[in-house]
Amino acid sequence: MRRPLLSDSATGTWFQQRLGPATVGGECCDQYNVTAPELVRELYRAKVAAGADMVLTNTFGSTPLRLAEFHVDPEAADGFNKAGVRLLQDVRRETDREIFIGGNVGPTGKIIGQSASYDEVMDSMVRQIRTLVRAGVDLICIETMLQSLEGQVAVEAAREVFAAERISIPLCATFAFMNRPNGSAGEFRTFFGDTVRHIMEGNEDLLAERRFAGMRALGVDIVGANCSIGVEDAVSVADEFTRYCSEHALLDTVFVSVKPNSQVMATMTYEDPEFVAARFGRLVAAGADLIGFCCGSVPAHIAAVARQRQALRGF
Repeated sequence: MRRPLLSDSATGTWFQQRLGPATVGGECCDQYNVTAPELVRELYRAKVAAGADMVLTNTFGSTPLRLAEFHVDPEAADGFNKAGVRLLQDVRRETDREIFIGGNVGPTGKIIGQSASYDEVMDSMVRQIRTLVRAGVDLICIETMLQSLEGQVAVEAAREVFAAERISIPLCATFAFMNRPNGSAGEFRTFFGDTVRHIMEGNEDLLAERRFAGMRALGVDIVGANCSIGVEDAVSVADEFTRYCSEHALLDTVFVSVKPNSQVMATMTYEDPEFVAARFGRLVAAGADLIGFCCGSVPAHIAAVARQRQALRGF
């Protein structure tokens, strides 16, 4: 059993709690990298102090396509991405332990085959990832993919940038799964209906009328789930990914990541730091290599599981 690394806690909902929903509501929090840099440093410092081994940049919505939805000039994307990385580098220099910087790439808010073309999403992803890479991230973290095909576009965009920049850094891709009904024996599925096997092996995307290649063929280093589901379901999803990797001799080359919500979407219940820490051992036993928390979580969630990791035998 590998010692899991700790990812970070929520970003957008942290700003809402820190500034108040009325202040943040409808805003793109990525702009704070430029307009309120000390506030962003405060968030980064809190995550590092809590014990995160890998912290994501505040760039979840910094593709040109996504910024347009917030009525922000798409040309601001480069500045948001550069500043998001630079501020985290500043905070990392303040600590004496190793912290990995994950360049955060979220969905564009478009549906390929309906509201945007494959090439439009590709161009937007390439622009963001190129800026993150040139700014000096340690890995690219593509997350909250609802449409698996968009996850493929993001991975292909990253590969294009890596080749052009002549670098090789790890690539993580995580997908948003729906809660499985109580008592159901079926597999977990994403919002677009893909199972873990589909994520790994590919599936037909009927809206785009083209096939999604699958993370196994795309050579992703880290794969898993984030957002929507709570920690109990995250244990089950991690187990499904681990079993797939075991069955296909991928355990030495593909790592599993989970970042469940603390504010669980389906049940509208809140899972506090003590609740998730009590289940940390189950996440580890299910094969999760990278563990963090998504919407509604705070740095205290990371601190709680960091203490639990220290208490586990062998870690």
